[in-house]
Amino acid sequence: MESLSKFFDPDLQQPDMAFLNKLFEFQQAYYSSDAKMKALEGLLQELCVRTQSLAAGLFDVDMTTAIEVKNAPVDLDMLRDFILSNPTVISAHYDVNSVKGYQVFICPLSDDLGKEMRLCLVRSTDAYTVRDYYTVKPALPILNGMLLYQNLAGEIADQHRERARLQSLIASLDDIIIELDENIVIKKVWVKDATKLFMPQEFFIDKTMVEVMGTFASIFVDCIEKLLLTGERQECVYPDFNPDKKSWYSAKFQKIDPVSEEAEVRLICVIEDITAKKMMSDQLQHQTLELIAAKNLAEQIARKRTEILSIMSHEIRTPLNGIIGICNLLHQGTYADPHIREYIDHLNFSSNHLLNLVNDILDLEKIENKKMELMESEIRLVTFVGNIQKQFQSLAKAKGLGLSFYHDEDIPELVNVDDLRLGRILNNLIGNAIKFTDSGHVSIFLTIISRTAEKVRLCFKVEDTGIGIPEHLHNLVFDKFHQVQQASHRQQQGTGLGLSITKGLVDLFKSEIVLKSKVEEGTSFEFEIDFKIVSKSEDYLNLVEVVIPSRVLPELRLLVVDDNPVNLLVAKRQLSRFGLNAEQADNGITALDILKDREFDVILIDLHMPGMDGYELARRVQVSHPGVKVIVFTADILEEVRTRLWNMGIKHVLSKPFNPDEMHQLLLEVIGADH
Repeated sequence: MESLSKFFDPDLQQPDMAFLNKLFEFQQAYYSSDAKMKALEGLLQELCVRTQSLAAGLFDVDMTTAIEVKNAPVDLDMLRDFILSNPTVISAHYDVNSVKGYQVFICPLSDDLGKEMRLCLVRSTDAYTVRDYYTVKPALPILNGMLLYQNLAGEIADQHRERARLQSLIASLDDIIIELDENIVIKKVWVKDATKLFMPQEFFIDKTMVEVMGTFASIFVDCIEKLLLTGERQECVYPDFNPDKKSWYSAKFQKIDPVSEEAEVRLICVIEDITAKKMMSDQLQHQTLELIAAKNLAEQIARKRTEILSIMSHEIRTPLNGIIGICNLLHQGTYADPHIREYIDHLNFSSNHLLNLVNDILDLEKIENKKMELMESEIRLVTFVGNIQKQFQSLAKAKGLGLSFYHDEDIPELVNVDDLRLGRILNNLIGNAIKFTDSGHVSIFLTIISRTAEKVRLCFKVEDTGIGIPEHLHNLVFDKFHQVQQASHRQQQGTGLGLSITKGLVDLFKSEIVLKSKVEEGTSFEFEIDFKIVSKSEDYLNLVEVVIPSRVLPELRLLVVDDNPVNLLVAKRQLSRFGLNAEQADNGITALDILKDREFDVILIDLHMPGMDGYELARRVQVSHPGVKVIVFTADILEEVRTRLWNMGIKHVLSKPFNPDEMHQLLLEVIGADH
């Protein structure tokens, strides 16, 4: 397209943009409506006004009238006769003549197919001049386009329908679509909202990106060159050319291969306003940084909480180990004064109650932070549940309650299970049943649901005849710190964590706890667990042979290492009840010195000691004295501790405060492992 300056009188200081806009309006009306003749008449009428003409017309080469407009009665037949009789009168650009008292302006038009027409203007005043030609000239390419459209009516009709479909598509989009050739020259422009362009669409045509975009063109040229080189779709994101606008755009470039050898390569550029997306993306990115910071802070707090809980566990359980250990030692004695036995029982109850509170808090933290994992071992399940029942017999008897355990006879003797967690579940359920039952009985049931050669599914059920739970409160009893209180019963002691922890532990076994209860009729809790059946191996038979009724253990050379003198005293006195005379060391260095001079079968190691801690001591013992069995004797019961010990190859852990029966059983296991 020629420069705009060539369309107008060179004497003008600037183009007549108002006139040009009117021409564009007629052009738009011509191509976008069915009233094409009206648009064309309007354009000719505008030329009459601009040139002060009385009439205007478009004629074929044979002077057949295509269209004409008149502002005054003018005989155009004389014009036809003149042109037909003087075929060479018209020059390449325009010609002016005087015909029968009228001034005539004649300008040739032609389409791309060589179809010719004449634009004629007639007035009765001064002759037409070159200024009139410059006035008319901007309309010539528009009239040429209309002429081409008219001469190719059928093809244009198809194009119009295609354009209508394209316009419908564009109308549904807010994008600017640009078609370019491989020389980065713009061939077509489509846009729904013309205000998004900084100049009329027609002025983009046949211009290069550099001519249109200026310095910003480099953004597009780089993408186009890469597209032509690789054939892969390209995209760039850029801000608005106007720095005052806070808008952002995305330009996507796609190559359209030619359908034939003669056809040219075409490039399509789709420009999308992504301001809203960019703002959302920036906001999301900002929030994502904030979330990462919050996550890091939460992890830091969680680590700090774990450290605090570990310290709290150790600091509380260590003195409790001394209190409970001394209580156990006193409980194993005989006393003539019944008041002493009563004092010991009260002391034992209070210390164990405090221990249970600590365990509740630590277990809840592990469950909520998903740090608890099952650690299975082989156990005699019926015996295991029976022992738990026996632990509650004295408490049930004190309240005048019956406590019974019923089980199917063909339950496998040995199964794999995390006995620590299963025991916690049963302890909570049985303890609650006794607490909330004033008369009647508490029953424990263990029944088979299904069985194969390798697995067995068992149902555990704890049932009581206690106060019951109102139906509308069934979903609340598993909430933290919630206790169901009945007006007719006294306030019960406890943290309200027991059933919440129980549910979390049952979930850990991939099961679900079911509650059935009616007020004043009793309550039952039941859950089902799948167990892997363990065959009775030779090692197990040897272990069974070692388990003798007597609490006196075979001779063991045993070393206890603990920096707390009370814990050393309790451990040594309890071991003496088992017939063992244990050596003592109050730190790791002393323990290693003793190991150099004497041989031992078992070493009990406390983890938290000044200087050399229990982890380091255990590692050195494993390396330098591989024949010595290591038992970690610790008040730190967090999951991370057990995992770390397991990774060190230490499988024997005795928690503080310890139960004499647990210590006895653990030492038996160590003996069994040696045989």
